[in-house]
Amino acid sequence: MAVIELTLDVAAARERVFAALTEPLELEHWFCHHAVCEPRLGGRIELHWRGAGATPEPFVGRWVQFDAHEACAYQGGHAGYPDGDAGTVLFELVPLSAGTQVRVRHTFPDRDGYAPFIATYQDAWPRALRRLSLHLTPASATS
Repeated sequence: MAVIELTLDVAAARERVFAALTEPLELEHWFCHHAVCEPRLGGRIELHWRGAGATPEPFVGRWVQFDAHEACAYQGGHAGYPDGDAGTVLFELVPLSAGTQVRVRHTFPDRDGYAPFIATYQDAWPRALRRLSLHLTPASATS
């Protein structure tokens, strides 16, 4: 089973970070171009990207874990993945003295055909987390 794990420390409260990870308008600020999301356990999540390298199909999934301000995870995919399954993405939020640590764990299905997707996500997740950090960091904190 292939897993990508990353961490990000941000100067934002867990409540703020959780909203950025689960609310549609927040997701559109840092993660995707358009999001449809029911932020609750079992709720639908649909993510659309456009531009170079984007797939024409939206990612469609469900929230499989939803612990307010602590952790959330979604599963899903689209027809471009083997069996339509992109795996599971888990976000865990750990309080820090001056903010929150975001732990990301993307677990891929244990089947053939995922090597190109894993390589793509190894490059994409760090870029996404940089955008999340910029979204959550107040402008005055960066000047």
